[in-house]
Amino acid sequence: MSSAFIGLDLGTTSVKAVAFDDDDRELAAFVLPTPTHAVETGAEYDADELWDTACAVLRSITATLLAAGHDIVAIATASMGEAGVLVDGQGAPVAPVIAWFDQRTETQAQQWTNAVGPEPTVRIAGVPPRPVFGAMKMQWTRDHASDVWDRGRHWLNMADWAGYRLAGRMATDYSLASRTMLFDVAARSWSDELLNLAGLSRDRLAPLVQSGAPIGRVHADAAAATGLPTGCVVGAGGQDHVCAALALDVVEPGMLLDSIGTAEAFFLVTDGFDASGRLADAAVGQGVHVVPERTYAMTGLQQGGGRIDARRLELGLSWDDFLGSAEADAIIAEVASHGEVRIAEMLAAAGVTGIRHITTGGGSRNAELIARKQEISGRSIEVADQTQATALGAAMLARRAAEAS
Repeated sequence: MSSAFIGLDLGTTSVKAVAFDDDDRELAAFVLPTPTHAVETGAEYDADELWDTACAVLRSITATLLAAGHDIVAIATASMGEAGVLVDGQGAPVAPVIAWFDQRTETQAQQWTNAVGPEPTVRIAGVPPRPVFGAMKMQWTRDHASDVWDRGRHWLNMADWAGYRLAGRMATDYSLASRTMLFDVAARSWSDELLNLAGLSRDRLAPLVQSGAPIGRVHADAAAATGLPTGCVVGAGGQDHVCAALALDVVEPGMLLDSIGTAEAFFLVTDGFDASGRLADAAVGQGVHVVPERTYAMTGLQQGGGRIDARRLELGLSWDDFLGSAEADAIIAEVASHGEVRIAEMLAAAGVTGIRHITTGGGSRNAELIARKQEISGRSIEVADQTQATALGAAMLARRAAEAS
C-alpha cells in the first residue's frame, strides 16, 4: 500500500483534487468547474457551493484511491489569492465571496490612496494599494453591507476556508496573508499599523502559520462529506502561484517562474524583503514564499498568451493555418516583447542581473512564443513538464504537514 497526498486547488475556473505518491507521481485527478455568479462588477462565489464542489471532487478521488489500496495520509489546499469568506461566530458564511478580480472595490482603493497614500502598504506589506487586495474587500463589505459585516466575525482566505471545513481550525498561511494588504512581510505578522489605517480589527483575521504546518485532522463530518479518512492530516496550503513555484522547484533566489496563460504572471524568488520602494515603483509586489525563509517579487500582464489565441479566433483560422502566417508572427512577437520588457523592468527594480527562467502554463507549449522570448532576452528558458503544478505544490505541503505531525 502506497501513501497518497492530496492537493486541493480552488481556482478561478476550476476546483481540482489531485493525488500524488511519495515520489510526486500523480495517482489520480478529478476536476469540476468553479461555480461562479456573474455580477455587474465582475463575479461572486457562494462559499457553500464552493465547498460542495470541493467535496464532490474529493469524494471522487478518495473512492479511486481507496479502491486502489492507497493510504490517504494528508491534504492541503492551494487557492486564488485575494478572495475571502466572511463567516459568523459559528463559522457559517454570511456574505457572497467577492471574486479576486471583481472591480467593486475601486472606490475603497482610491479612498485609501487619497487619505493614506501608498507609503505604509509599500513599507510594510510590500504592495501599493490596489482594489484586488483582501483589505479592500473587507472595507467594501463593511461600507456597503454593514448588517452582514456586523454578523461576521472572521475573514478566511479560500484555502483557509477549506482547511476550516476539513479540520475545524481557522488559520492562514503567510503566502495568502501577503495578498490581504494587512500583512507585515518582514515581521511575518499582521500589521497593527495597517489594520488601524484600514479601520479593521486583528480578531477578524485568522492566526498565522507557516505553509505546510499541520492545522488539524479531518473530523467526522468532513470525512462523511468528502470520503477522506477521519484523522487524515490537514496542512496549511498557500496561494496558487506560490504553490506552483514550489512544485516546479522555483525556490532559490534568482529563479523566475513565468506562468503563461490567458494572462502572464512573473514570480521571482528573493531572499528577503526589499524596503527601498523600488519594486513598488515598478508595479511589482512582494510577499512570502511557501518555502521557509524565502520571499518573492511578483508582477504580471493582464493579457498574455491568450492574446495569441484570441487573434486566431478573430481570423477564424485553425492553429495549423494560423501558425507561420504574418499575423501569427506579429502577435507572437508582440506578446513576447511585452512579457520580456516587463521581466526586465522587474529585474532592474530588484537589482537582479542573472536569473534562471522557468516557464509553465498553456502558453509555454507554444514553441514559437518561447523561441521569440529567448531571442529577445538572450537567455535560455526552461519549459516545465509538470501540468498539475498548483495541486502538486499543495500536495507537497500536505506531505510536509504529515511529517511534522
